[in-house]
Amino acid sequence: MPLMRDVELFVEVVATRSFTRAAQRLDMPMSTLSRRISELEKGLGVRLLNRTTRKVEPTEAGANYYKRCAHLIEEMRLAHESLAEVAHRVRGTLRLSCTADFATLYLPDVLVSFAKANPETRVELDLSSRRVDLILENVDAAIRIGRLIDSGLVARRVGTLRSWLVASPLYLRANVIPQVPADLGSHAFVRLQGFAHSTPWMLQPAGGKGSGFSFEAPSRFAAGSMAMARELLLRGAGIGLIDARMAAQDIQRGSLRRVLPDWQGPDTPLNLVTVSRLWPARLARFADELANGLDHGTSRL
Repeated sequence: MPLMRDVELFVEVVATRSFTRAAQRLDMPMSTLSRRISELEKGLGVRLLNRTTRKVEPTEAGANYYKRCAHLIEEMRLAHESLAEVAHRVRGTLRLSCTADFATLYLPDVLVSFAKANPETRVELDLSSRRVDLILENVDAAIRIGRLIDSGLVARRVGTLRSWLVASPLYLRANVIPQVPADLGSHAFVRLQGFAHSTPWMLQPAGGKGSGFSFEAPSRFAAGSMAMARELLLRGAGIGLIDARMAAQDIQRGSLRRVLPDWQGPDTPLNLVTVSRLWPARLARFADELANGLDHGTSRL
């Protein structure tokens, strides 16, 4: 029966895909780490890792073993961390996944405030639009925008995002400015890639009262990110429905203008998702910081 410590070493190697990085994190000689993993494989009677000079990848058996063991190791770490919590100390590395657009817009102030309040923590960010495997990739939590579709994940609602219809003065000078939602039918649109061209756009009254409005918005451009959509809009490509915080600075500068300011996109839920209901102290503290930061930022829009 393998010792729990050896299993912990294996989990760290798979998470980092490197004996060198794992040894650095574990603060132990790489030769010792390699020997302990070999002994673990010998004791189990199965190869867990494929080793090359460039990288380390789990075998099929290793990947299955990792999925079962990673959660157990995290629970063990939580047990140890609970002792530190008694002394009001939050420590360790917080690994988060979210899109680059969201991180750039919403996280800098939150992360700086979190780091100041919790000096014994580190933060690692995976910035991509893909949906990471939280267990296999050793990620504490992911920030998900919109309706959740992942079954089996534990979620905490941390905020709501707003979106506004905007266009550049260049575009609006060349086209009839919409006065009511029904006027939008004759305009060009920029939408995010991943949303079908035939998917109707939904608008709701900015005050939250009254009926919503749905309309077809065939797009001239489908952008791969909110930042790219913004750049197209600034150059007069059409009307877009983009994040209110992203649009706010451009509106203040006059480089974008709100279209139909009495209307906005539907409120979009924002959730922090993870695999366990037992959150490490660092993740719970970050969730609180994020919720407070989002609430403060939204109230100013």
